[in-house]
Amino acid sequence: MKKIYFFILFLFLSAVTHAQVILSLENHSAYIDSIAEVTKNIKSDSLKSLYSFRLSKMYLIVQDSEKSKKYLAQANRLKSKFPYLNDISLYYNSFIFMDEGDEDGFERALLEANRKLKKYNNTDAYRFRASILHNYGILQQRRNNGKGYMKLMVNEAIPIAKKSRDYELISGLYKAVAVIFMTTGEREKASEYLNEAQNYIERAITKTPTVAESKMETYIMNAENLVELKHFYDAKKVLDKAFSTLKNFPESNLNDSYFYSEGLYYAKQNKNSNALESYKKGMESAEKHQNAVALNRLKFAEYEVLFKLKNYEKAKSNLEYLIEKTPFIVEKKNYYKELAKVYNATKDYDKAYFYSNKYNTINDSINNTKFQSEIVELEAKYKKAESEKKISLLQSQNEKAVLMVNNTRLNTILFAVLSFLLFLTVLFLWIFNKNQKKLSAQKEINLKQDLIAFENRHKLSVSKALIQGEEMERKRVARDLHDGLGSMLSGVKIHLNLARKENAEAVSNVDVLLDNSIKELRNISQNLMPESLLELSLEHALRDLCAANSNTATKVEFQYLIKKSKLPKNYEIMIYRIIQELLNNALKYAHASQVLVSCSQNKDVFFITVEDNGLGFDVAHPGNKNGMGLKNIHNRVEFLNGKLEIDSKINQGTSVYIELNVINENQENE
Repeated sequence: MKKIYFFILFLFLSAVTHAQVILSLENHSAYIDSIAEVTKNIKSDSLKSLYSFRLSKMYLIVQDSEKSKKYLAQANRLKSKFPYLNDISLYYNSFIFMDEGDEDGFERALLEANRKLKKYNNTDAYRFRASILHNYGILQQRRNNGKGYMKLMVNEAIPIAKKSRDYELISGLYKAVAVIFMTTGEREKASEYLNEAQNYIERAITKTPTVAESKMETYIMNAENLVELKHFYDAKKVLDKAFSTLKNFPESNLNDSYFYSEGLYYAKQNKNSNALESYKKGMESAEKHQNAVALNRLKFAEYEVLFKLKNYEKAKSNLEYLIEKTPFIVEKKNYYKELAKVYNATKDYDKAYFYSNKYNTINDSINNTKFQSEIVELEAKYKKAESEKKISLLQSQNEKAVLMVNNTRLNTILFAVLSFLLFLTVLFLWIFNKNQKKLSAQKEINLKQDLIAFENRHKLSVSKALIQGEEMERKRVARDLHDGLGSMLSGVKIHLNLARKENAEAVSNVDVLLDNSIKELRNISQNLMPESLLELSLEHALRDLCAANSNTATKVEFQYLIKKSKLPKNYEIMIYRIIQELLNNALKYAHASQVLVSCSQNKDVFFITVEDNGLGFDVAHPGNKNGMGLKNIHNRVEFLNGKLEIDSKINQGTSVYIELNVINENQENE
């Protein structure tokens, strides 16, 4: 029995749900079979081993243990020549212990896998380590170490997951922490983590078999928590997001929990008929999927609405069903209490007394059990204290005997101690002299480092001045071109229009040239300093920039995932120039057909992601590092104390990740 319970507990470690049920929108067997077909045709042993490990995990999740073991054996057979595969195999093979119900073996395998993978600094290794720590944390929670689980998630698992850039994984970990807060009634804290989970799952670009289900589950959980906080407007927005997808999957078991959250939303606002309709749909879905936990939850929620409406017969029917179906005595106790309330409301006092008495009997029994355990514990403490007294008495007698022997040795020991102290004094003086020499050498090194730091700050100051001067000059040139030369060209065009009446053919060609000149002038002025950036906002300017660079050959997609942000204008200009340069590189050199530009912000850190499917380039090549475009980007990122990471391979596209340290305008004013 213990083995079966342990296996069920960890079968769905990747999902954080109210019940141990595989959540799905549709059948993913075709997807898994296609991966299996690809794996079959791979010639490289390392890739075949890696794909086989992943297939083993996928088949384990869909409960096809025979295929899972087959691919695990194949992966283990091919991994021996590759150190990295040998290390990650510890993680995949740990599930053998899970299948056998060996909790200690599972724990040892996870810790060993985490230790081995610490030496790798790639996104794949970070993803494995985050999953390993999550699984280890669940073990701690099962052992009633909730505080240890929370610390592990917040201080280790989530920071490591962020390094992997696997947004679905990060979202799942935030969701796991939120569940802890929800179970302890800390709804406000849970809301913070659920909002982060929703933010990350909506940013997930990589398509996996579970990303859609993870997104729906996050929406449903967030909506339920917002309803409990009585944030009904926000809850409705999140529910609508979930429904926009779930309406296309009426057979999905995600509908079980969706209709519970929807019914709760209506019930908390006393829209009782709507709530009952939602609960009815949820129960039909739960019965279809044989989801007993969800069905009981919906039945009790329906009971609460029926009791409010004084539909006591139907309310009583629901409670009788729950008492019959639930295996847990604590839950039955609460149902007896509710049934007593129903009979009391219908003035059937005999039955009300009967069920109230059953509630009290169980409650007293539980409390008595606790009392008995306290008595046993006190008795054990008493026996331990008595034993310690006896041991103390024996120790005292022994100490007296030993003291007589020790007196004869005292002089010898005293001499030895004095000799040892003399040796320590000499050793201390020698070490002190040696440390003084090291300290002098270290001071000299620190002085050199301070000089280098001063030079770097000076260089950064010069770069800042150059960049600010460049932007001021751009503004001046843009203004002069637009107000000076542009006005003059427009005046010439007016005069030519007047002259056209006299000599239309001679003027026509000149008129075309002037139109083109004015158009080109406006383009130059816009590139130098876009009006939308000065007059509107960074989001409008970037959206115009992406739209202007989109054409039939290249599609530029723009995502601006910031609700409220007001940056100083010089920061907005700097961010605009960085993205303008990256777009120019993607279009001019990479010849990309698809480009994704994404902007987001977390407190004082502004994130920029630009990805394309173009030609790519060798990042390590010296010639590619020294180009003017990349130099300008590096200078601007350094000016904002940011970080720049470029991931590119030949014919596989380029991804650029930038983190900039920014401040809001209200902070700057302070």
